[in-house]
Amino acid sequence: MSDNFPRVGSALLVRNEANQILLGKRNKDPQRGSWVIPGGKIHASESIAEAAARELREETGLIVEVGEHFNVYEIVNPPNEHRIVIYSWGKVVGGEARPSGDISELNFFELDELGEVPVTPLVRRVLADAGFVLDRERAPKPEIVQPSSNPDSSRGHCALS
Repeated sequence: MSDNFPRVGSALLVRNEANQILLGKRNKDPQRGSWVIPGGKIHASESIAEAAARELREETGLIVEVGEHFNVYEIVNPPNEHRIVIYSWGKVVGGEARPSGDISELNFFELDELGEVPVTPLVRRVLADAGFVLDRERAPKPEIVQPSSNPDSSRGHCALS
């Protein structure tokens, strides 16, 4: 593995007033075309909240208030991928929704729609853990959080750059 591993990122679970969840359609490989939870890499000297707010603004045009941390997930796919993603809650406080760069489309999904939306395995797991996807059978477990993770399990991504 490279000396640049693991990559650490921050992503936001954003709900609107109608309790819909914001997802963006990934516009780059890997997992191009899958719906993801907006987020990205934490830069040096940047807090988790600052990174999440910056990435959301860059990818969606929305200004958010970052709330409490939700959970931390680890993605390990040797030899080229090792990511740690910290998910927090977010609330839109301004801006205008517009996709850019890593995200080709944005949508606030109804909770009952989420089970049918094509998402990455990690996003499915995060949504299930948050209680947004009730059918746990549809939530395959990618290699996350436990040290005894299975390196042969399917890949999952947030929109880390």
